[in-house]
Amino acid sequence: MSFSDRQGTPNADYLADVRQRFALWIADLCTREYDQEWLDCQNEIALRHTAAKKNETDGVDSTTEIHLRYIVAFIVPLTITIRPFLAGEINDQDELDAVYHAWLKAVTLTATLWAQRYSASW
Repeated sequence: MSFSDRQGTPNADYLADVRQRFALWIADLCTREYDQEWLDCQNEIALRHTAAKKNETDGVDSTTEIHLRYIVAFIVPLTITIRPFLAGEINDQDELDAVYHAWLKAVTLTATLWAQRYSASW
């Protein structure tokens, strides 16, 4: 489990810190310009998922990395679960579809950028 110590004991403080960073990632994904500073931030996030920097930010003794398969698989729930929230704010079906598809593209772009850090050819 990604938010537990190596014996499997959940770490609530670690999970709370990660949730705060997750909320910031969502805000950045939706509002920031995708410039070099944003790319640098994505690179840092990617490193925090790999053995290169996992656990450093929070000073925890958790799993040594988040496997790439979980990064890729997370695209689906992040995309599917956002639509009801968007639908609660956007009444026009065409606009809803456009925003939903933009979200899917942004999440997929992020996962692709993060995946580079798992590649030896990086």
